Amino acid sequence: MLSLKRNSLAEQASEAIVDYIGERRLRDGDTLPPTSELAEMLDVSVPVVREALAGLAAIGLLKRQQGRESTVSVPDSSHLARLLTLRVTGTEIGDERLQQFREIVEVGNARLAATHRGAHDLSALEDAMAQMRSVTSAEELHAADVAFHAAIARATANDLCELTLDALEPMLRRLRRRVWSGWVQAGGTLESILRAHAAILDAIEDGDEERAVATMTQHLAQARAGLEAPSTPSSSGSDGALNS
Repeated sequence: MLSLKRNSLAEQASEAIVDYIGERRLRDGDTLPPTSELAEMLDVSVPVVREALAGLAAIGLLKRQQGRESTVSVPDSSHLARLLTLRVTGTEIGDERLQQFREIVEVGNARLAATHRGAHDLSALEDAMAQMRSVTSAEELHAADVAFHAAIARATANDLCELTLDALEPMLRRLRRRVWSGWVQAGGTLESILRAHAAILDAIEDGDEERAVATMTQHLAQARAGLEAPSTPSSSGSDGALNS
């Protein structure tokens, strides 16, 4: 019989089911025992197990279909994004802290990418760079920038790097808009942003860890300059056409 130790019965059942999945090394798509069997194993009622299963499904650990047993599911970045958004809402985690996160994580990503990148990763980075060079609006620039940094995260060969960056993307996109607006107001140009990204790409292509770190650090200094620039409600450059 699985052990239940604390919290409500449904919470205890959820923890025990997660332990069961880990102990049995169940993988994505594997089926859990029937609800009645789980209830017997946990020594709780069927309604308690159903509540536990519903909670695990809500956070992406299980999939449930009418008339079928629950199956194991691997949560993706969308589940983590919802949790992070809820955590940030109503707290003091603002753009400054998001920028601090970028300065820590993206520099590390660049270092790992220079070591672990493969041909497919380099192709994705080159495609994103080409997309960036052809943008005609700020929103297109933000989309290309997202693609570029996501490709770097994938090139790290570390799923956690990609998962975390992807989950924070809605908040980072907001940060990008503010940074770009400040960058334009401070006299920054698109061409200097393109040069910074090209330098990062060259360093990663060459497998040069230290240069990848240096070029990413320099690029993020551009972002910080945009973030710290005084903002005005009537500022242009955040949504319209771009000038190099």
